[in-house]
Amino acid sequence: MAGASTSSSCLPDFQRGWVWDDEGLRGLLASISRSFPVGAIMTLQAGGEVKFKPRPIEGASPGSASVAPESLLLDGQQRLTSLYQTTMRQDVVETINTKKQKIKRFYYIDMARALDEGVDRIDAFVGLPESKIETRNFGKEVVRDLTTEEAEFEQCMFPTNRSLDWNDWLTKFAAYWKYAPDKM
Repeated sequence: MAGASTSSSCLPDFQRGWVWDDEGLRGLLASISRSFPVGAIMTLQAGGEVKFKPRPIEGASPGSASVAPESLLLDGQQRLTSLYQTTMRQDVVETINTKKQKIKRFYYIDMARALDEGVDRIDAFVGLPESKIETRNFGKEVVRDLTTEEAEFEQCMFPTNRSLDWNDWLTKFAAYWKYAPDKM
């Protein structure tokens, strides 16, 4: 996944675009969190006799497109792009809902639900709108507001895009709860 952010790993131009929906993203995150296998990745070393035009993985920074790739991702593109977008990229994830409507989401782990063995793990992963405010009753009632780090700490909601850069967040979380053992 690190190769996606630098474009040292790209897609060949014949690969279809990224199409995972919100539920699929949460399901993949749930599977990874339980250490379930999620399939293999197949790459082709770039620069050989067979030449394909490379394109960056969806969500990779535009400036990285000029870097000559070291490898091309042939299989596993959907899963790798999904994981890159939800665990490494700091921007909102552009995806679709079950009705195939475009939506933008930030993903979180509800830490209490993730640790509750009676809860299906997919239900511990939450996708919030770009505003990071979940509402109901046509926007009149706020269900969850995670617009600040303090709100994330208070509600024990870990942002998945900090999964590979968690130390600073965890340090602040622990300090917020004054290192309470039941929160660690």
